[in-house]
Amino acid sequence: MTSLKNLIRDAYPDYPCLSEVPDILIRGLECDSRKIEKDYLFVMIRGKKNDGRLFEEEAIRRGAVALVGDSDDRSRARIPFVRVAESRLAMARLAAAFYGHPTKKIKTIGITGTNGKTTSSYLLEHFLLGQHKKTGVIGTVNYRFGGKTIPAAETTPGPLRVQQILSEMVGDGCDYAVMEVSSHALDQNRVSEIDFEAALFTNLTQDHLDYHKTMEAYFACKSRLFSGLSKEKTSVLNRDDAWGHKLTGMTGSRVVTYAVDHEADLRAENIEFKISGTHFDLASKQKKIKIISPLVGLHNVYNVLGSLGVIQGLDLDLEKSADSLRNFKGVPGRLETVNAGQNFLIFIDYAHTPDGLENVLLSLKPYRKNKLVAVFGCGGERDKDKRPKMGRIASRHCDFVVVTSDNPRSEDPRVIAQEVQSGFPPDFKKFAVVVDRQKAIRQALLAAREGDIVLVAGKGHETTQVIGNQALPFSDREEIERVLSGH
Repeated sequence: MTSLKNLIRDAYPDYPCLSEVPDILIRGLECDSRKIEKDYLFVMIRGKKNDGRLFEEEAIRRGAVALVGDSDDRSRARIPFVRVAESRLAMARLAAAFYGHPTKKIKTIGITGTNGKTTSSYLLEHFLLGQHKKTGVIGTVNYRFGGKTIPAAETTPGPLRVQQILSEMVGDGCDYAVMEVSSHALDQNRVSEIDFEAALFTNLTQDHLDYHKTMEAYFACKSRLFSGLSKEKTSVLNRDDAWGHKLTGMTGSRVVTYAVDHEADLRAENIEFKISGTHFDLASKQKKIKIISPLVGLHNVYNVLGSLGVIQGLDLDLEKSADSLRNFKGVPGRLETVNAGQNFLIFIDYAHTPDGLENVLLSLKPYRKNKLVAVFGCGGERDKDKRPKMGRIASRHCDFVVVTSDNPRSEDPRVIAQEVQSGFPPDFKKFAVVVDRQKAIRQALLAAREGDIVLVAGKGHETTQVIGNQALPFSDREEIERVLSGH
């Protein structure tokens, strides 16, 4: 709890009308009027779908004692009103102030990029715990710290929730917080008041263009994480990614680079790919370290390099973390195997972008003894341009493709499937369209023969299928296990 005057003074030290702000008790703050309780501050945010100003009366009925917003005319406000230049940014500032600026007390690492954020977060958690650093994680799969696991509603929560979680991590005695940072979060100022110790850039490929419209705008959002870092902080950048290379000149922080194809501070050499994992030499300016990783594929070589780059940037023991990699347990829904004694291989992966799907298929292709089969779809109400591209990629690398549904939301899944199918070359006939995802998985598995590889892609760790406005229970892994058990 705090007073409104103290909260505004902390969030806006130069607030011009501070003397007019009443010294009333604030027990909490919210931007969702439905969650307002007695003695709360209501921050009215104008979003793309809803305008917080329309819910002022509801917030007051529920117990709001003051309002914050960026409207010019609040002369009719029935309770105290604090005007700010931008309400979204105000929410981030007020949340950080309300929870005591937790990232001044915990070293926070941000990870951004189109693909690889989740795997990198698990790797960093593993490396930090191995160096006896108590670590919390905020990511796509879940939020976890202090023995608690909280299901994740979104990759990066809103500013109020993220500051609350970070505050709880501080209270739990965490040394580090590892965060996946989405482009939406950066664009919407969800993390603007987080003092990042280090930031990792994985890559940038097509995704979220329904939101950002262009790759340049998408990159501009990602770049905010690095341009805001001071010289005492660290940026870890993928030297093989053109966008990553561009970031080098956009940050004033210390830079650690990693690569496979270019010269870099950390480079992978002599790479050996196996179905059980990957071996390579990690070359740095100091020495070469032999890496034995249980992760499959070139994309995971980059994930390992980037995560070790953060360890080096934090001046922790690089060799110790590299050696601990052989004991890494993997990531839910990221090239996750399902084995019930069948004579073919099954993998589940979250790949839902053209680059992500191609990376996974390229990783698996060398190990097939017979056919490589992919089951996948594309999400509704999302970037439509990537649908035929993913179809083209699947037809190029697979022996058979099953096009199905993947969170169609309000769109007709049959139309989405047709748009994926439009990317197939005219002479590609080895595919089926099975809109029901449960039936699609069953069909692919029952048709599989000895030596085949079946990839079920797009949902990974997710446990729901979003149809219309309903999130219905659905797990790729559970469906696969049901088929393999004969049910």
